[in-house]
Amino acid sequence: MCSVATPFGMAGLPIPIKAAGTRSGGDPSDTTMPLHAIQQPASLVRLAGVALAAAIVASVIAPGVAAARQSGVVGIPEDDPFADELNPFGSGKQPARPAAPPEPPKPPPVKLPVPFPDRTLPGDPAERPAPPRREAQPRPRPESQLDLRGLEPFPDADSPTAEVEPSPAEELLIEAEKLDRAGRLEEARDVLRKAVALDPKLTIGHLALGVINRRLGDFRGSVDACSAGLRVDPQDPELYLRRGIAWFHLGLHGIALEDFEDAAGIAYDDPRPELWRGLALIELGRPLEAINAYASAIRRDRTFMIAYLNRGLAYLSTGEPRKAEFDFDLAIRHNPKDVRAWFNRGVAQAAQGRYDDAVESYSAALDLDPQHEPSRRNRAAAERMVSAPRR
Repeated sequence: MCSVATPFGMAGLPIPIKAAGTRSGGDPSDTTMPLHAIQQPASLVRLAGVALAAAIVASVIAPGVAAARQSGVVGIPEDDPFADELNPFGSGKQPARPAAPPEPPKPPPVKLPVPFPDRTLPGDPAERPAPPRREAQPRPRPESQLDLRGLEPFPDADSPTAEVEPSPAEELLIEAEKLDRAGRLEEARDVLRKAVALDPKLTIGHLALGVINRRLGDFRGSVDACSAGLRVDPQDPELYLRRGIAWFHLGLHGIALEDFEDAAGIAYDDPRPELWRGLALIELGRPLEAINAYASAIRRDRTFMIAYLNRGLAYLSTGEPRKAEFDFDLAIRHNPKDVRAWFNRGVAQAAQGRYDDAVESYSAALDLDPQHEPSRRNRAAAERMVSAPRR
């Protein structure tokens, strides 16, 4: 008999040892137990100890598990406000949702009239609403049968045949116009003075008086008449233009320039104020600005031949004869019978050293006006340059 140690610290149990009958055929007098005979009882004892320990742990935990199952949440008290956050599997209880408000009753759908029904069976004709019946109305009688007795036109209706009687001041304007056409300028001026005295607010009377005074050489009187008209109507561009021309003839080109600019700003489609503005700028020694003014006049009216002539002269003054020749060509295009355009074309060509072309331009000017002495003198000079030996 010998003692063998067992797990869990229990006392060893006596195991009988047989001295003989070994399977390996060993010595019968050997009292040592084989190894496989000792390992089998030891493993059984170890399993018995593990089962005993599990029974003890189950007896301790079982009451708590039973209580947790009854509460519904394992390991989490019911009064914990963060129970759902701490339990990754959820508490298993769904929070009560607030009751949804009752839906308002839906109004019945409005069925609009349609030309065809919503559904049509195959082979059935579509239902069309019958058109409303209209009561027969009496036809109007032809215009020739209408009774126009007692009907009169409105007294203030505009009629193409209606004639408005002129006022006494306007009658004087008509009389002054007749005198102007007859060349009786002084008598026309006296009649116009009576007209503006009779009706001081008649702006056309002041304008006509200013034009007659300028033609008579009374530039101061022209300025006064136009100024009187501008006091009546400060937005009349023609009065600004005519007064500026009077200032121009008085030699006050700076003052005239201001009137031309006002006229150009009001009458934006009239090329004349820009033309006179260019003339004033030339007199003030500002040819480049004058070229721009002439260009503005041409933009307003591309057929304004006098603007091409003056811009060409401005190009000659700035030493650009090629551009000047181009403007004179455009002036000839719009008026082939203008002697000034042909003469200035010859000047521009001579400035470029093209004397043969200049002779032809001067000859064309003399064909239009055989008495044009500047063209005759320049042609003779150009012919001498042509015949002169070249160095």
